[in-house]
Amino acid sequence: MSTLRTNALEGMDAKNSITIVAGAGNITTTNVQEGLVKIWVDLDGTGTIAIDDSLNCASATDNNTGNYTVTYTNNMASATYSPTGGGSNRRVIIFESRATSNTNIYSQDHNDGTNEADADPACFHICGDLA
Repeated sequence: MSTLRTNALEGMDAKNSITIVAGAGNITTTNVQEGLVKIWVDLDGTGTIAIDDSLNCASATDNNTGNYTVTYTNNMASATYSPTGGGSNRRVIIFESRATSNTNIYSQDHNDGTNEADADPACFHICGDLA
């Protein structure tokens, strides 16, 4: 097995795209700037709020029952990124507001969509451009 160590990858045809060979000769080109998840979090919103695991998340704040703010380590380029989320025990994640430095989410019961409730996990990920 070989080991490749580098501080930077740059595509030959386009600087922000690289070609990935995915076994059996399958080749795909991935846009590194837009094609990867930039932020994800597994949040325990019950009791004392805690980030169980994450990428690019600096902190989480418990604003109220089922209402959390997650602050990013590295900002997004704009607030028009694409977030997706879900939770446990029939919870859905509602993105109340999106900013370049954080997002505010609600965890709600999916049966009626009006009752906020703490969730473990409350998870989401974000695709888009980093600043």
